[in-house]
Amino acid sequence: MRKIEQQLIQGLLSKDKGAFDMLFRSYYEPLLFVATGILRDRQLAEEAVQDVFVKLWKTEANISINISLESYLTTMVRNRCIDYLRANQRRIKTVSMENQEVKAKLHELATEATFEEEMFSDSLEIAVKKALEKLPPQCRHIFELSRFDGMTNKEISEKLKISVSTVKTQITRALQKMREAISNL
Repeated sequence: MRKIEQQLIQGLLSKDKGAFDMLFRSYYEPLLFVATGILRDRQLAEEAVQDVFVKLWKTEANISINISLESYLTTMVRNRCIDYLRANQRRIKTVSMENQEVKAKLHELATEATFEEEMFSDSLEIAVKKALEKLPPQCRHIFELSRFDGMTNKEISEKLKISVSTVKTQITRALQKMREAISNL
């Protein structure tokens, strides 16, 4: 598990709102992509992802994550989507054709979940790496110090002898490029 993931988990366990905010900003869009692919309904997918983040925030300090944070969150979202599909399945019980489609989708999800997760994870990692490589050197360096080394904007400012507003601007630009890269998946 990467250092930044460990820091996010520790922050989450200690109810650090900053860590939770960083976790939310980092993983919301990729998780929404997964949920939308499963549910085929953006509004329902947004609800499922938000439910996962609410559950994470409310979780007691006994949470144990033994895999990558991304895989853990993806599994949580996938399970929540399956719950939505099951709830939907109960509502349409009288329509045999739709019932069979939901069962088929649940079976497909259960058997192909690992493959989907690996493909999404690989695609996401490649997209992020490519987006990072395209960033100007200083912008990339600032982003890596912030997101991978966990430094604050002030610490980065002092280390690189630049203003805090420059640090914020560079991080904003980097995040914009990351979002664009992820949205093209």
